[in-house]
Amino acid sequence: AERQIIKMIEIKVNSTEETAAVAQKLAAILKIGDILLFYGVIGAGKTTFIQAMAKGLGVKELVTSPTFVIHRLHTSGRIPLSHVDLYRMASDPDVETVGFEEYYDTAVTCIEWSERYSAFEPPYLELRFEYGENETERKITVIPNGDDWDERIKEVFN
Repeated sequence: AERQIIKMIEIKVNSTEETAAVAQKLAAILKIGDILLFYGVIGAGKTTFIQAMAKGLGVKELVTSPTFVIHRLHTSGRIPLSHVDLYRMASDPDVETVGFEEYYDTAVTCIEWSERYSAFEPPYLELRFEYGENETERKITVIPNGDDWDERIKEVFN
């Protein structure tokens, strides 16, 4: 069978509950070594999504954006969650001092403010968050890049 490449999937959500539902569906297919790059302005729903995803992974403790500590590892779930926030990073060399890539092989890595770094290499899943037409609506664009991401997200977002 011909492999069908999905370019992207657009999801509209109308509440934090709907955002959480999408995140938990995604959590169900995550495995060690997955890298998720999050893009979007403040308040667009990145942290809400990651919190729900963490819950879906079984993380017990509260997950908040590690804006000041930059990196936080949560190990209470079915697989470890490495949560990175690059908001305060100014350049690629800055980002490279953090050392979060040492967890790539032992955790699921979620990186907020991925636009602060230009050297991410596939495979990864991109999640772009934008405001929708009204106050509660958000648009989430999911873009698979490499590996079997296109097939895996088809399972979740059909």
